[in-house]
Amino acid sequence: MTTAFQDARTTLRTGQHVRLAILWFAMFAQWLTVLPVILPDQVSHILGPASVDKEGWIGTIAAVGAVVALVVAPLAGALSDRLRSASGRRRPFLVVGVSGSCLSLLLLIPFDDGGSIQAYIIAIINLQFWWNVVSGAYAGLVPDVVPDADQATASGWLNVMTIAGTIAGNILVAATYRSGHATTAMVCFVAISLGCLSLTLTIPEPPSRGAIDAFRLGPFLRSFLIDPRAHRNFYWVLVTRLLSNMGVWSVLTFLLSYLQDVIGVDRPEQVLPLLLGAGAIFAIPASLWGVRLADRHGIIAVVRTTSWIMAATVIGYVLVALRPSLLLVAPLVVIYAAAYGAYQAVDWALALRVLPSRDAAGKDMGVWHVSMVLPQIIGPAGTGWLISWAKSTVSPSFAYVLAFVLASLWLVLAAALVSRIRLSDTAVT
Repeated sequence: MTTAFQDARTTLRTGQHVRLAILWFAMFAQWLTVLPVILPDQVSHILGPASVDKEGWIGTIAAVGAVVALVVAPLAGALSDRLRSASGRRRPFLVVGVSGSCLSLLLLIPFDDGGSIQAYIIAIINLQFWWNVVSGAYAGLVPDVVPDADQATASGWLNVMTIAGTIAGNILVAATYRSGHATTAMVCFVAISLGCLSLTLTIPEPPSRGAIDAFRLGPFLRSFLIDPRAHRNFYWVLVTRLLSNMGVWSVLTFLLSYLQDVIGVDRPEQVLPLLLGAGAIFAIPASLWGVRLADRHGIIAVVRTTSWIMAATVIGYVLVALRPSLLLVAPLVVIYAAAYGAYQAVDWALALRVLPSRDAAGKDMGVWHVSMVLPQIIGPAGTGWLISWAKSTVSPSFAYVLAFVLASLWLVLAAALVSRIRLSDTAVT
């Protein structure tokens, strides 16, 4: 162990669960609007809407930003593990990270009128850096303050805030964002971030006496290598979560272009937020149902079943690409969102059940976070250039058929492999 962390966790009341989880509301309001809606639209302004390489650049920029996330989140979590603070080891990282992300959101506004694609890549990298300073430390905050008996409840509230943030973010973008006019939306995101941070900071953290040993780079880096023989379940959670997120991010970044190029929607930057928001509304009862099913049938059964449903829904997008219709897309969005909501309802609880060490929770949850971030690198970049190539050589419909078939295969693998996790073998030390 490298830290002296005082375990002073007490049972949280409902209001405390809400305040703890509400920072996730702010983050998802940004993540599931800036990346799938604003980023593609701004890239289209920079390159021109008729650019045949548009999807390739969109995927590459999303992937480059995710590379930063892949490194920063685990490092932020591990460094926060070592911090000496009587008021808690995560708080300084949250304050600095949210402040940096607010400034970074405002720096995207000048790209409304186009600009340099290279400068835009730097702006997205900067935003991803600060986003992941927040997420790395925040992932460690939850096990720091939530007792073991309350972890399922905390996971449920985190999922509620994920869905509510998605709904609010997409409603906000639909109401305030017009192609080439990001100022109002970005200012709103800044206000939401600062307000939610102030509420989360009202939850007291256990004191941390800091690292027991002096910082040395070699041992610090080696601490990220978690023994797979001792923590087999932790690695299976990483693998199956990575595969599931590959299915999500292989297509999410390109839904705007899918609606425009395949379905023929005139103003996709307004239609897509409405679709995502409607899907998120249905995800709320589905997530509550998912928690109840997990209590009755187990977390693994819920993860496996929802993965199969998501895979089947993605195949539906393939069929719609062959016979384009917005009326057919809408129910697919709802079904997929409901399944994903139930999946996410138990996602954090599953991770906390297989956590190798509570004393190094920030580092371990940062490693777990990699399984969400790595697909944001591989999925958008690989799928984006696949779509660009297939569009230029065959047709847009054929390009998106390939993309959605690939996404469904990732989800099928996730569903098939999740049964290898054995929760009864797991203990957090």
